[in-house]
Amino acid sequence: MLSTDKNWEKFGRQDPYFGVLAEERFAAGRINDNRDEFFESGRASVAHILARYKRHFGPPQRGRALDHGCGVGRLSLPLAGEFDSVVGLDVSPSMLAEARENARRLKVDNVQFDLADDQLSRASGEFDFVNSYLVLQHIPVRRGLMILDELIERVRPGGGFHVHCSIRTDGLPSRALWWASHHIWGVKAWQNIRWKKPWNAPAMQMNNYPLNKVVTQLAARGSTEFHFTTERHAKFLTCSIVGRKTEAR
Repeated sequence: MLSTDKNWEKFGRQDPYFGVLAEERFAAGRINDNRDEFFESGRASVAHILARYKRHFGPPQRGRALDHGCGVGRLSLPLAGEFDSVVGLDVSPSMLAEARENARRLKVDNVQFDLADDQLSRASGEFDFVNSYLVLQHIPVRRGLMILDELIERVRPGGGFHVHCSIRTDGLPSRALWWASHHIWGVKAWQNIRWKKPWNAPAMQMNNYPLNKVVTQLAARGSTEFHFTTERHAKFLTCSIVGRKTEAR
């Protein structure tokens, strides 16, 4: 298991909902009071993503959908209400176990959760819609671009996708502190204690993607129609891309 995957499994065991959506009200000690709000945020995100896609490309076919980096099912479960079947992939077995329990609790039976690898080998065939939101930013760029290639390969010709990545961290102090927390022993433990977390709480790695490489990767797989918007998540400027695959490559 790669180091970022080990971190993600640690989140899955210790703090799965915060790992998916890093807001204090969704942390391990508070999620029971805020679980409905957590899943409502997923329903709102899916509605927004599909409305954007429809506005620019028309309604997607409602056959199969793929949710990459599904976590505990925040987006996979509402996607299951929009598509005939959904495959959710994640690198964390603990996250997947929680997602399956959430599907059982919410009586969603048309979603399958499975373990992700870089080749997406558990996602066979083509999909009408592929989604990866708040995921690639936690994967080193070189590896993430290879995964992006696999994601777009699985979009059927004429199908749609939504991918999201971080593109900039604002402020030199923020960038310097992030670097130190990932490269200097003890800095992350100090941050955790300062934020009243266990000293060994997992680090949430953030990576900024060069947008020109992302677009080149999409085009190389036959996707030539895109719509871009930016989103701000704390000190990170991110880019959300909906698009349609126009050619088979």
